[in-house]
Amino acid sequence: MKVSIELLLVCLAVGQCPGAEKKMQSPFARQVAEQVTKLDSDSPRTRAGAAEGLGFLRAYEAEEPLISGLLDRSVLVRREAAMALAWCGSRKAIPPLLLALQDEDWVTRQSAHVALNNLSGMEFPLNALAPVEEREAQVNLWRHWWAGVPADRPPADVLKLLEDSKPPTSTWTITASSTYRGPARLLGDGLIGPDYWQTKNVPLPQWCTVDLGRVEQVANLVIHQYGPQFVMTDYEVATSLDNRSFNRVERRKGESPVKLTIDFPPHQARYIRITSFGSKNSTYPTTFFEIEVNGQPNAGNEIASAAAWRWERGLRALGALGGRGASKAVIECLNRAPAKPHGPMMQAGIRALGRLREEVGFQFLIQLLDDTQWARHAAEALGDFGDHRAVPALLAAYPRYAKKPDGRNPARVPQDDRMGFPSEDRMLETPYAIAYALCRLPLDAPRDLMALRRIVPQLMANLPGDHDTFMLYEPEVGHLLTRYLMKKSGLRQEACEHAMQRLGQVRRVAGSNETVDWPIFKDSRMASWLPAVCIEKEDLPRLLELLQHGEGWVRINAAKTLAWLGDQRAIDPIARLLSEAKAEADYGYNSTFKNEEYDDPAPRWREGLIRALGLLDAHGHTDLLVRILNDEQSVLEIRHAAAEALGDLGNEAALTALRKAATHHSFHSVRHISRDALRIHGVELPPGEKLKPEPSPPPGSTGNPDSEASTLDGVVFIKGSNNIPNTIGTVEQADRWRQTYVVTDSGPVYRPGRNLHVLRPARPDGEVVPLTSFDGGYVGDLELSWDASHAIFAHRGEDDPWWHLFRINLDGSGLEQLTEGPYHDVGPVYLPDGHIAFATTRSGIRDEYHGYPCTALWVMDADGGNMRPIATNIGRDNEPAILPDGRIVFSRLDVFYSRNKTELTLHAVRPDGTKDVVLYGPERRAYWRNLDHGPRTPADGQEAPLTHRVLRMTQPQPMPDSRNIITVTQGGLTLIGPRRDSETIISPDNATRSYTTPYPLPDGRVLCASTLKTPHRREVDLGLYVFDPSSRTLTLLYNDPAAAEFEARPILPRRRPPVLPASTLPRAYSGRFLCASVFTTREKKVTQRGKLVRLIEGVPVVGRHSTHTNTGPVWTNHGGTHARVLGTAPLLPDGSFYIEAPADRLVHFQVLDSDRRVVGNQLTWIYTRPGEMKSCVGCHEDPHATTQDRLPLAAGIPPLKFLPHGDEFRYRAKAWFKGHLPPEIEERTRTVRAVNLLGR
Repeated sequence: MKVSIELLLVCLAVGQCPGAEKKMQSPFARQVAEQVTKLDSDSPRTRAGAAEGLGFLRAYEAEEPLISGLLDRSVLVRREAAMALAWCGSRKAIPPLLLALQDEDWVTRQSAHVALNNLSGMEFPLNALAPVEEREAQVNLWRHWWAGVPADRPPADVLKLLEDSKPPTSTWTITASSTYRGPARLLGDGLIGPDYWQTKNVPLPQWCTVDLGRVEQVANLVIHQYGPQFVMTDYEVATSLDNRSFNRVERRKGESPVKLTIDFPPHQARYIRITSFGSKNSTYPTTFFEIEVNGQPNAGNEIASAAAWRWERGLRALGALGGRGASKAVIECLNRAPAKPHGPMMQAGIRALGRLREEVGFQFLIQLLDDTQWARHAAEALGDFGDHRAVPALLAAYPRYAKKPDGRNPARVPQDDRMGFPSEDRMLETPYAIAYALCRLPLDAPRDLMALRRIVPQLMANLPGDHDTFMLYEPEVGHLLTRYLMKKSGLRQEACEHAMQRLGQVRRVAGSNETVDWPIFKDSRMASWLPAVCIEKEDLPRLLELLQHGEGWVRINAAKTLAWLGDQRAIDPIARLLSEAKAEADYGYNSTFKNEEYDDPAPRWREGLIRALGLLDAHGHTDLLVRILNDEQSVLEIRHAAAEALGDLGNEAALTALRKAATHHSFHSVRHISRDALRIHGVELPPGEKLKPEPSPPPGSTGNPDSEASTLDGVVFIKGSNNIPNTIGTVEQADRWRQTYVVTDSGPVYRPGRNLHVLRPARPDGEVVPLTSFDGGYVGDLELSWDASHAIFAHRGEDDPWWHLFRINLDGSGLEQLTEGPYHDVGPVYLPDGHIAFATTRSGIRDEYHGYPCTALWVMDADGGNMRPIATNIGRDNEPAILPDGRIVFSRLDVFYSRNKTELTLHAVRPDGTKDVVLYGPERRAYWRNLDHGPRTPADGQEAPLTHRVLRMTQPQPMPDSRNIITVTQGGLTLIGPRRDSETIISPDNATRSYTTPYPLPDGRVLCASTLKTPHRREVDLGLYVFDPSSRTLTLLYNDPAAAEFEARPILPRRRPPVLPASTLPRAYSGRFLCASVFTTREKKVTQRGKLVRLIEGVPVVGRHSTHTNTGPVWTNHGGTHARVLGTAPLLPDGSFYIEAPADRLVHFQVLDSDRRVVGNQLTWIYTRPGEMKSCVGCHEDPHATTQDRLPLAAGIPPLKFLPHGDEFRYRAKAWFKGHLPPEIEERTRTVRAVNLLGR
């Protein structure tokens, strides 16, 4: 009786008694219904976007509408419907897809082929551009195969794909010398994590022995070690037939890779012993996840990969085609090969069971909920299954995998979901999958509702917060799932009341008698609850009060919540508060050199108010938003928010302001957001203007084209303190010798001094005369005109943080400021035509890693006018110089998805920004990682996997031979070229001496600055020297022990390189990419599995919500790029593609298999200039690979348009894995971290 009363109380509390409440629609069902409705739109673009959206949702229930889409009159719709059926289709879709192989549109034909690949597991070819006769023969293969498929059973060809090709590891026995964590048998369980075998605090050597259970051929061993800090540094591998007499096959000293692959001559063995004689962490001699043994050298991974791919295809096909015995076949395959290398295969099989909906599969999935590695996929499959019996098991599993009510991570987290940083700003994957499944299942039984109410504290604790994140102003998947489950529990309003009370507001609704142990977080974290659970307009007064809360995050979230409520009564109070608020510049500056920000309070809450006005249709306050858009007293993120809000309004005054901003706004990113908004509203800019005639260069700026002086009469240089100021007051990321650096923290001028000086004659006893006489502030980035009559340089004030460009004659006259405003303008260099190339923060992008402003290359007239961008970058473009062929060479700080890649590579580009190429870097990471270059610097301590802070190529200058470029590296002075993977370190004493600011002289010697590599700041003594590469001798030029001298430039006229004509169309919206073949690659999965190409735009970070006015470190701004999918299309059979995309946007391509799993990821940002066509040979190809003899198929067809329309699938692309991006992590960004669609 007691239980019945409790159930009745729950029933009454949550309003789930019969007739008590209209049935709520789950977020997934609502999104599917919305997209299906859009399929009936009059707009072909809307219909195509809906079909694409259904594919991202894997909406199996939308199969029939998508089949109808194959007959749509628009090719855009037919293309997207065909691709979506690859992920939403079943047996029913096969005949319509076979017909689509003969569609008049080649993209539809090739898309239908990809769909058939995925649904059937078969790999019959199709060339959609082949002559009709050839295509007909290929289509007939498909028809013939389908005609033989039984109606009630899986196809025999599909079952054959699941046949085993390798003995299972279940026959192994594994013994070990000792065990701290284990047991050792885990090494053969087929799982790389989360469990591992480890020895601890035991004497070396330590070993483990694998007994294969029988004698067989062995030739390859793969040892999956725990991580880079736990690898063996001295090991031996030996084999035996009898476990007594062992033969050594490998003994090696040195740091081993995490994934240690060992090949040896094939021979017969039963026992394999691995012995550790040394470890990087001496406390733990061995820490292994898994061991693989294979019978062929160099083929272990290939064999496993081929088998896994075959099984995966078969499992996908069984899920789509079904038939009697399909579930049993799936389970047999999953039981046979549950290996982490087969993770995608396991996921495919688990998903297939959800589609098949058979009892044996249901019971298997329920059991998997207790498996840490596979519970997340089992939960998703149970959501597909649709059986209410799964609800109790999912509710019981949630507390095991979710964060605790106090925010701590649970013990049971899959290894690939563990991150070194706090996970406050994201959901863990398993609780996300469980919550998603619960939202798709019947959740009405009183006992289930009672269990749901018990876990609501954890549901709220798992809602992502705003810590360290990119602020968005639309409901994300975390909000949708949490809100729905809180509604179902009947405790949604109670959660709202709890948050309000914690934020200082009085209760609006009386509390219930039920006691809930709600989480208690700091105000900034509690505020993130508001948008998810405060959904009633009665909360308007309290939310308006919170707009003036002392914590900025509370203000931002209150504004977001008001925007989502849609109550226009909030407009005037918000506008009044915004109009009365001070702009950031009104707070003045901070005197610390590295703060580089105003003294305004953080976070910058005006952003939330501005976005709310746009979302609330506050047309009456358009003028206020326009003023903010154009206000240089407001920081980047505030002006950017104003452009977005004006785009939301879309009235005539807003569009007029956006037209101007799209072409003339001082921030390039604001131009982009303005232009996108105009396109969404159907407004195209007027035809592009022709390039202005090149102005005549100022006197003396071009030099003598026919001669070049060689006598060194004098030098101009920078003088300042040896105690470099830009590594003080923040994380020290640049070495104190002004040699190398690898993050934005230490810039934008990496070698600041106090004034310019002239040394005449250029020898130790020469006279030093000040050229500038600034009483305070700093100078940097010195360059001379072609005729050596004047200098250009960067200067900033003592407190004012903005660097600007100045010009001065070498006689000390004519000091002139060329740039101004709240921007950094640095690194000036004269182009051959007299213009000035420089790096500037006018790009309007912030580094997604630490939040400092990024710099990109721009060009301006010699007097500082007519500024225009020629590059875009999410890191920094540094230290441009001019090559003898007229191109610009520069060092680019490449930051890719936060910590995945942070490195300085060498680039060259034409003066209009076209034909950007990498001259040196990626192929030589391992060389620099392993180089012993003497005393370690702070950056060395941050080196992780090869893409994280290993490449540090700085200060490039062309050598007189026109073949090599001299740079500064952690190894000293280095010649780069002529190949992009060749280098020569020319300075001889890099273990004891540091070199910086090299500048080649006409005779091949190099002006430079140098100091001993002292670890103590106050012992650094930079002086000017001449280095002779031929004799490797260093000759003193000038040194004042009380100061640092560096960045010397010879007072010599120089020959002007040729002027390269501009080829861009300044007003063009787009550019084009032509790839000859993604199959020209070193990535085997691309050639084996690649079917589709997808283009991702990285919407860059513009806000910095943590500054020196916060209590925490100024660099905690790991916001992470926000991504949107611009398009997906089938590859042509030769692997080529031709795509039109928005110009000057950060994009990267992905190669996908037929199930849209990423098999090739371009781990760098690229872009085209307006009107440019950029071509490439392949995907991660050999740097010396050349194009094919014949034209790629894509070259003969118009480009596919991957242009934004405002409805693109968006997701948070931040992935906190330093130096690498595992496929499962990359996939998770589009599921757990999806924004506008519940992506699967």
